[in-house]
Amino acid sequence: MLRKDHGMKTILIIDDEELVSKSVEKLLTKQGYQVIVCRRGADAIETVKKKDVNLIICDIRMPDLSGVETIKKIREIRQQRGQEKIPEILMTGYADPEVNAEAEKLAVSDYLYKPFDLIAFLSSVKKSIGDEN
Repeated sequence: MLRKDHGMKTILIIDDEELVSKSVEKLLTKQGYQVIVCRRGADAIETVKKKDVNLIICDIRMPDLSGVETIKKIREIRQQRGQEKIPEILMTGYADPEVNAEAEKLAVSDYLYKPFDLIAFLSSVKKSIGDEN
C-alpha cells in the first residue's frame, strides 16, 4: 500500500524542452517534491484547474502560449475561483528585453536565466515555496 505524504509540496514545471523539464523534474524529485510536468501552456492551465500546486516553474518561450500568457491565464482562473496566487518562477534561455520587461511586470517570485546554477535554482525554489530551513 502506498503511503501518501500530505506534507509533500507539488511543483508544476511548464517547459516544452524535454531535456530541461526532465532534468529539473529529477532534481526536484530527489529533493522530495512531487513534480508535474507539462510541455504546453494549455496543458498547464488544465492541470491547475484540477490539482493543487504549491509552485509553478515556467519557461517564457513556448510554442502555443508563452510563459507570460500562461501565468496570466492561471492567475485569472484562480482569482475567479477565489483561490490565492501560486508562487511562480519564470525561466528563459533568451535575453529578449521586451519579453523580460513583460515578465518582470508580473512580479513573479524569481526570474532565472538558463542554464542556471543548480544550487541557486534550488535556493530559489525553496524560498518561493516557503521551504527555507
